Amino acid sequence: MGDFDFLEPIPKTVVTVRLPSRGVPYPEGAPQGSGKLTLSAMTMVEESLFANFRGDNSEIIDKVLQRCIQEGTDVNSLLSADKFFLFMMLRAVTYGSEYTFNWNCPNPVSLREVCGHKNTTTVHIPDDFKVKYLSDEDKEPFKVTLPESQKEISFRLLRGMDELQIDKHSAELKARQKAGVGGADTSTAFRLARQIVAVDGNAIKDAPEQKLMSFILSLPSRDVQTFREKIGFYTPGINTDVTLVCADCGAAHEWDLPFTADFFRAKLSDTGSAVVDEVRSDVLPGDEL
Repeated sequence: MGDFDFLEPIPKTVVTVRLPSRGVPYPEGAPQGSGKLTLSAMTMVEESLFANFRGDNSEIIDKVLQRCIQEGTDVNSLLSADKFFLFMMLRAVTYGSEYTFNWNCPNPVSLREVCGHKNTTTVHIPDDFKVKYLSDEDKEPFKVTLPESQKEISFRLLRGMDELQIDKHSAELKARQKAGVGGADTSTAFRLARQIVAVDGNAIKDAPEQKLMSFILSLPSRDVQTFREKIGFYTPGINTDVTLVCADCGAAHEWDLPFTADFFRAKLSDTGSAVVDEVRSDVLPGDEL
């Protein structure tokens, strides 16, 4: 034995995660094209990046995922739905499936007051949530004919690179609003624009951004609703809606899962040791493809 061999770095715990996309939209030869990626549990290095985590820091999330995806896949090339699923699974792989959070019941018990009871809820990731997978027939681009304008829209699903541009656009809108510059909120239109591939069979790849935005903003509301519903129909991923029932008044609430600062912290038992569920080393979640 060499000197201080007992201080060699600890081997990482890794699991294979089945992607909601099943790899269907990715180019041939891409690691994620197999429908699975290998995810390692976070170490102290990755955990330190979450020291100031507030639930909306996409840059930190991307950095941590990039470190923990073993194939070296660029997280911005992943479908947004796959990336978010990996984010959820990273928590389960690192700390176990249980996630406990507190919430105050907002149920109105009179005209002037709400219940306000402090509840504690525990969910299990991913078992307590529905995961929607793509099928082999779900090939991009998808198509929808809009009911009012009768325009045929060909579209694709969002990638991480799209989310970066969407975040940038939103930041620019906020900056203009802060500066007192008026104008319509174009966040939704910009998001839809990132997904359109063609209109009536004509590719929009080189179309000026402003011209495309003007086209989308001119669509009747019914067309926009139809387009968004069709996007939702084809979008895979984990549904993080939860039903919360107040232990005091019994009122039920439908909420999106709250991401508190404890999301990336281990739950401790009374003895102070981490409570971590056993994690399988083959496929998590579900069975093999």
